[in-house]
Amino acid sequence: DGRELYFETSPDGHEWSETQKLAGMGGHYQTSRERDGRVITAFNYHPGGTVDLRTNLYYVETSDFGETWTTIEGEPLELPLEDTQNPALVRDYEDEKRLVYVKDIDLDAEGNPVVLIVTAADHRAGPWGHPRFWTLAHRNGSEWAFRDIAPAYHNYDMGSFYIKNDHWRLIAPTEPGPQHHGTGGEIALWISNDNGHTWEKERDITTDSPRNHKYARRPVNAHPDFYAFWADGDTDELSISRIHFTNRDGDTVWTLPYTMDDDYATPEEGPVE
Repeated sequence: DGRELYFETSPDGHEWSETQKLAGMGGHYQTSRERDGRVITAFNYHPGGTVDLRTNLYYVETSDFGETWTTIEGEPLELPLEDTQNPALVRDYEDEKRLVYVKDIDLDAEGNPVVLIVTAADHRAGPWGHPRFWTLAHRNGSEWAFRDIAPAYHNYDMGSFYIKNDHWRLIAPTEPGPQHHGTGGEIALWISNDNGHTWEKERDITTDSPRNHKYARRPVNAHPDFYAFWADGDTDELSISRIHFTNRDGDTVWTLPYTMDDDYATPEEGPVE
């Protein structure tokens, strides 16, 4: 019913509870994460069920295995959330006439949630959506702080961020790619050493690529040598798609073989056409 949000719980991964609705305001996109028994999630909503109009930013969490869902202030919520103006609302982007695309979520060293989003002026690709921004929504004390990291070029650009104490990283396609108005671009590494207040680009991870790189994802419990993985592809015409990964420093890219004849194969190091 318009991409509503639901959840189930299981003590062992085999027997599952009944499906329970978390939110239904016309549909949503969502990101979530678990840390030490605490499940945090952020999502937007589709006005009138129209996915082109996704907007607003909401945040809820549970620390008791889904028995109770609360706001960041600990206020219990009555589920399902069906009114757009509810206590879980972080920012009313609809009132600002901005669209919201949810990308990633984590907790800082103090246990405060941090949400990565891209905001845009229009759902269409190309100049209609500008200005677009990679933005962090960070719960700082009793308030949410919003900080732009870099310009974004497409609403569906996808990246992941990594928090270790006050050292934060973002790996994402923040640079224009060969298919300029398509999803993705060139992957870059951004660094913040002050809890996300200011950011600097550390390096370009990919350059001069034949196809756009997109959807850089963080593995669970990421190993320093396998820190982000993604795929590429030509967004203007049918093409091959290669799978790539990089290390924590972003100074090397490996590419999986396009064809594998055996159970195991060695990734190719360096740029691969």
